[in-house]
Amino acid sequence: MLEQEIGGPMKKISIIGSDSFIARNLINYLTNFQDDYELYLYDRNEVREKIHYTQIDFSNIDEVRKIRFDVDCIFLFIGKTGGIQGFDDYQSFIEVNEVYFLNILKCYCEQRNRPRIVYPGTRLIYQESEKPINEDGALNPKSIYAVTKLACERYLKIYKDTYGLDYVILRICTPYGTLIESKGNYGTFEIFWNQAIKEKLITVFGDGKQKKTYTQMSDICEALKRLIDAWDIKHENYNLGGQALSINDVVDVIAKEANAAVVHVPWPKLYKAADGGSVVFDSARFDSEFCMDYHKVI
Repeated sequence: MLEQEIGGPMKKISIIGSDSFIARNLINYLTNFQDDYELYLYDRNEVREKIHYTQIDFSNIDEVRKIRFDVDCIFLFIGKTGGIQGFDDYQSFIEVNEVYFLNILKCYCEQRNRPRIVYPGTRLIYQESEKPINEDGALNPKSIYAVTKLACERYLKIYKDTYGLDYVILRICTPYGTLIESKGNYGTFEIFWNQAIKEKLITVFGDGKQKKTYTQMSDICEALKRLIDAWDIKHENYNLGGQALSINDVVDVIAKEANAAVVHVPWPKLYKAADGGSVVFDSARFDSEFCMDYHKVI
């Protein structure tokens, strides 16, 4: 994978949705390369003491136009996450994940400069499978959140074909860890760890054999960084790799460390309906093009 010349001018990066968990980790990671990147941060929350931070009402087009689009790369982290929550809060999921997203694309396309957009995708768009899934795997989103994520991928493609938008999607399966001392883990690990510490009992739905690809947060941030630096990107979407683990693998480690018990219970109907099942990524495309290696999770 070819990269821009080392020692070139500082790259300007706009990070939209900068208070999201992965975005905050990425910001932390990029500070290790502060001579290489100048960051502009945007989110809905009140302005805090951050360099180049701007509070944005993403429902307001005039507000969205305050974003710096005259940069080298834009990260689009804006979004609302959740599985079963979307069934009751569908209006909010569609408003935040799709309408806000389209407002940003509209303002992007008003600019003469068309920097690359990097968008984090999700495993939840895929059909569950016992075999590793590559980027052409069957799709089967099973929650409102997953449908909105797939819709955003499609919007990017439409805007590329219509307006010449430059984008790349990095599909992330299951993040693990954090680079922020004040923040805990993410998702699955955080849920089970909190149960183990507070209740000394970890509750697992079903037999716990479903597998997912877990990726260290430092590897996620390094992969996102490589998407900034590489100028010769061959594909529009990539699966990010990591370590394939079952739920039982995860809870066994946590239970031993926290001296907690594990109990298996039947799946609640709604949770089962929205669960993505086993999804292990085949990341050969990304790994070969970007020379990516991964740390073990456990």
